[in-house]
Amino acid sequence: MLPRNGIALTIWAAGTGLALWVPAWAVPGLPLPLQVMDLWVILGIPIGVGSLGRLGPQAGWIGASFLASIGLSTLTNGAEPLILGHSLVFALGFLLVIATVAASAPARLAFVRFFLIGSGFSAGLFLLQYLFGAQLFDLRTNLAFSLPEQFGRGFGLFPEVSTFSTHSGMAFAMAVTLFLLPGTPGKARLGLGGLIGLLLIVLMLSRSTSMLLVTPILFLLAVVLTRKPDPTAILRLGVATAILSGILAIYFTQFYADRLETASATRSAAMRLASILGGLSPLWSGELFGVGLGNNHEITRRAYDIGRAFDLSFGQLPQGVNSQIIARVFEEGWPAVAHFAVAATLTLRALRLPGKDAATSALCLLAVGSLLGALMVTGYRGIYTNWLWLALPAGLLAGGATRRSDPGSA
Repeated sequence: MLPRNGIALTIWAAGTGLALWVPAWAVPGLPLPLQVMDLWVILGIPIGVGSLGRLGPQAGWIGASFLASIGLSTLTNGAEPLILGHSLVFALGFLLVIATVAASAPARLAFVRFFLIGSGFSAGLFLLQYLFGAQLFDLRTNLAFSLPEQFGRGFGLFPEVSTFSTHSGMAFAMAVTLFLLPGTPGKARLGLGGLIGLLLIVLMLSRSTSMLLVTPILFLLAVVLTRKPDPTAILRLGVATAILSGILAIYFTQFYADRLETASATRSAAMRLASILGGLSPLWSGELFGVGLGNNHEITRRAYDIGRAFDLSFGQLPQGVNSQIIARVFEEGWPAVAHFAVAATLTLRALRLPGKDAATSALCLLAVGSLLGALMVTGYRGIYTNWLWLALPAGLLAGGATRRSDPGSA
């Protein structure tokens, strides 16, 4: 029987798996536009604090480097009070409880299960929006995000299509991982196969550049991590690469071609590149501790200069950095780079854990997907999935992540 705190942690993990799929829906009746995950973090902080003893030094390194990064930036450049509060309460609190979830076998199993369930519901809402018109099923109310019109496309309960596509790609790779694990029971594999098919359909229909940036990498990583390196595994990787090539060929010719013809994809990529290069400018401009928390808007002028220097063409200037990782480098400077280096090292160590159970294997894929999404796709501070890669590996390394469990139970 789980101790009382363990039961609360497992419930919190299950709720988080669902809440990560609804960031663009604001909880009604509040003076600030808060998403479900914001309130869920507040409820989870006492659980995380009460479970500190199960976390190892890795979580301490993440927490200390995070606090040092935002602290030095604030002392040097000041900070927007709301952004500083979000960093210290919501972001740091989320990292604490997620690391605790990853260190608990029942909690991480609940998280994986309900994250995949949430992906199915999100895919269903996407199909309603795609088939019957986004305007009829646009349930987004969270004005903390930009909520652009998305005519003829689906987005679930995310701010825009790219964020939906990134999350669906992560869930797709997690489902593939569990499907390919040798010990997965037939009944579980049947359900996972159905989810894989559903997510593949919505990813194709999304016509999102993010699908090309995240999903292929995660798919191949899922194939590699589910088998020990041997001739059979190499053959399997070759087959997977051939399947992926066929899927991408269909995607380009049948779904993505119109975006290339209208140059919308190239303009989007150019704007994203300009904002990312501008976001890195403190690293060579002498701004050791960045431009300060909450000063993300300063990217507009720098992106304009980058665009002119590299002859990039885009329709409008970015209002923020289109990468959460680069946005933090922009605001926090070199200490953020050191913080990310610690997290990247722990991520690599987690990927190399021997004898991973099913939920741990899936969470390793999710951590890599979170890193890719935070680096290449989404700049929003309030997309909590982008923070997962900072905490999941630390929790998995803290203990218990290599104990075998029923692979099909996830």
